[in-house]
Formats: sequence, structure tokens, C-alpha cells
Amino acid sequence: MAADCGANCARWLLCLANFIFICVSTGVLIVGTWLAADKASFVNLTLNVTTSKYSPTSPFVSEDAEKILKEFVEPAVIEQAAYILIAAGAFILVISFLGYCGAIKESRVLLTAYGIFLIIIFALQVALILLCTLYKSQADHHSKGFLKSTLSKYYTTGDNKDAVTLSWDLIMAQMSCCGVD
Repeated sequence: MAADCGANCARWLLCLANFIFICVSTGVLIVGTWLAADKASFVNLTLNVTTSKYSPTSPFVSEDAEKILKEFVEPAVIEQAAYILIAAGAFILVISFLGYCGAIKESRVLLTAYGIFLIIIFALQVALILLCTLYKSQADHHSKGFLKSTLSKYYTTGDNKDAVTLSWDLIMAQMSCCGVD
């Protein structure tokens, strides 16, 4: 009887955790879809909430933060963020759904698929950590070359700023530097 209690508790904890992930990933998926479908309403909402004098966040938003916010609500940046949110939300939703349904129905097939996905994700994280550790010097060299090429090829000036230009501006402002070296 005691073994049944522990297994039952583990089952419901797995259900609860996956249900929370389903809710969060659904929210991320909805926000990503909203951004992809209607960028203008998001831009208006973001700017109104942060720059209005009646906003609860207005005392905390400095002029620099306001300028950066206005740059990051460019349509190209929002579109790229929308697609990233949609992909991440869908990926987490599918995996969480497998775990939730597998735990509720006590299905070995669904729980096995869920476990395999988690093992693959864990193995990819371990492999990434090992590769970063082993090839740090080579990665530094190639990263500097890539960063220099993006800076020379894609950095734009004027009013037509894209995500690459805004990212470079933010990085250089935060690090108080210009360029890669």
C-alpha cells in the first residue's frame, strides 16, 4: 500500500508539473501568434504602458530605457521574436502534452516518448557544455570573425534599423565599446 501511495504521488506531481508547462507554453504560443499577426497593437500597448505619465512603470523608465524600448519595437525585431516564441511554445507544449497525457492515462508509450525527449534534451545540453569547454579558443576566434563580418555587412545607419543593428547598438552601449575588439 505504501508503494502505491508514492507512485500515485509521483504520478500526480508529474501531471501538475506538465500542466503548468502546458499553461505557460500556451501563453507563450498565444503571445507569439499575437506578435506575428498584429505587431501594431503590441507596439502601441508597449509604448503606452511604459511611456504614459499615468503608467505605474513610468517612474522607473529612464530616457535611455525609453529610447531602447522604442528601437526594439521595430517591426523586424518583433517579427523575429514572434517566430522564436511560436517555435519555443510549440516545442514545450508538445513535450508537456506527452508527459501530461502519459501520466494521466498511465500510458507506457506516451511516458516512454516523454522520457526519450527529456533524455535527448539533457544529452544535447551536456554535449553543448562539453563542446563549449573543449573548443573555447577556436570558438572565440570564429566568433570574432563572425561578429566582424556581421558588423561590416549588416550594420545599418539611419532610420532603417533592423534587429542586427539594434542588437549591436545595445551591446556596444552596455559594454561601452565600439566594434568587436
